[in-house]
Amino acid sequence: MRAILKIFVIWAVFSAGLAIADEDWKLRKDKDGIQVYTKNIEGSAHAAVRSTTIINGVTLASFVALINDAEACSDWADKCAESYVHERVSDTELFVYTHNDLPFPVKDRDVLAHIKWTQDDTTLEVVMNSEATTGVVDEVEGRLRLTDAKASWRFRPLASGDIEVTSDAHINPGSSLPGWITNRLLVKTPFETMKSFAAEVLKPKYQNAVVSFVTEPTNSSG
Repeated sequence: MRAILKIFVIWAVFSAGLAIADEDWKLRKDKDGIQVYTKNIEGSAHAAVRSTTIINGVTLASFVALINDAEACSDWADKCAESYVHERVSDTELFVYTHNDLPFPVKDRDVLAHIKWTQDDTTLEVVMNSEATTGVVDEVEGRLRLTDAKASWRFRPLASGDIEVTSDAHINPGSSLPGWITNRLLVKTPFETMKSFAAEVLKPKYQNAVVSFVTEPTNSSG
């Protein structure tokens, strides 16, 4: 299997430029209200991955606050060993370093992700897009720096008052990996990450979050 995924603490999608049609996604796992899909990308040896779920009782700002809490990465993002904000350009733009611990004998990966937040004025959907950068932070011995990786989180308010959460990723792992680790990263990692994310965002410290650029829907729980 040539496909590979690696979800990181806060970056872990797809930029809008990939433009993959929804009907092209293949459902790989559907459990506990979480769906995981994969999609082959033309011109790439590696598949894209998508995980999605619906969460109620949470404001849009709570999701943003959790994603922006880089140091909490290891509390919910599968394989995340360390994460921190390298530079905060503005409320909607930052650079985040993340180190992912992979099982021996696979070499650990790390990345410096350039993150940008946006919110649609009409639908109020909040989107976080991230892309790996190069030449900004020195490489760390013993870790393979990812240079070709795009990821996103999308939080879409529904008429019911719930929030649809979607995480996409398309990543070049930088080297070949054994089939057993590829299979784990492709489906299990995004599933476990989404499951933990849904539990983490309900913690009290995120419930009263206020984010400057976020407008809540009128039916918001907040």
